Amino acid sequence: MADNYLENKMEALRQGPKIIKRPSVSVEGLLKSIQGQNQEPEEDVMSAQLEAIVRAGRLVEEAENFRFELTENSILLLGPTSPRRHLIEAGEILMAMRMKAAELHLCSSAEIRSESTSAANPLIATLKVWK
Repeated sequence: MADNYLENKMEALRQGPKIIKRPSVSVEGLLKSIQGQNQEPEEDVMSAQLEAIVRAGRLVEEAENFRFELTENSILLLGPTSPRRHLIEAGEILMAMRMKAAELHLCSSAEIRSESTSAANPLIATLKVWK
């Protein structure tokens, strides 16, 4: 019995280690996790997590027109003005950041504020993040 055990063990070692493939997170999975989020903030988020979320937002091509500011548990997205084009761009950036938050297993909510469509009023978007 001992010889058979050693033969099997040596054969397993010759074949190499088992490779376990983990499925990557799909876009559908991220969107479902965004939809089913709890609205009550429970814990604060680490600054490294907020910075990772901002990096994801800066990957969007139009992000160069916006300024990102980190606060305690939220990210402010400041746009130049609020014409319709900038509202759409802010929505794209917020969606990218919400998907990154979902990937990090964090809850988030987004809000876009614009006082009017005049060039004098800047666009302000807020992304609140919590565990």
